[in-house]
Amino acid sequence: MTNCYIGIGSNINPEENLKACAKMLRADYPGITFSSVYRTAARDAVDQEDFLNAVAKIETDETAEELYETLKAIEKELGKDPPYPKGPRTIDLDILLYGNFQLSALPSRQAGFSFQLVIPHPRMLERRFVLEPLCELDPSWEEALKKTRDQECKKTGISIS
Repeated sequence: MTNCYIGIGSNINPEENLKACAKMLRADYPGITFSSVYRTAARDAVDQEDFLNAVAKIETDETAEELYETLKAIEKELGKDPPYPKGPRTIDLDILLYGNFQLSALPSRQAGFSFQLVIPHPRMLERRFVLEPLCELDPSWEEALKKTRDQECKKTGISIS
């Protein structure tokens, strides 16, 4: 079994979609644990609602590619269909860490976009909304968090556990 961390975010009906996503993840990964939920302003985009973000820790025997496909299926089921890259979304699931595994590029099959899977997530060290919840689940990332000053990230009272 491999320990993995998954970034979760939504800015379309975010509380509802985070809870629906958590329920689906719990069905696939019974031992899953979730961080607190954080609110952040949309990044790299204007005229969007704030995001709610969290991190989940799972143990899986899936390969990184299989986990990626599982997460893409959940996104599809929850109606992820951004009108443009970095656009508003019902749910966004990213593999942040997959054990100690490193992957430089796995092409996405998501129609219309040319994303690639890179593990560890290539921008996680720049994002407080990733590191803050990640540190709740794995305090070894606190040094990286201290170096991240990119944006405000506020813990909410919302629970998806």
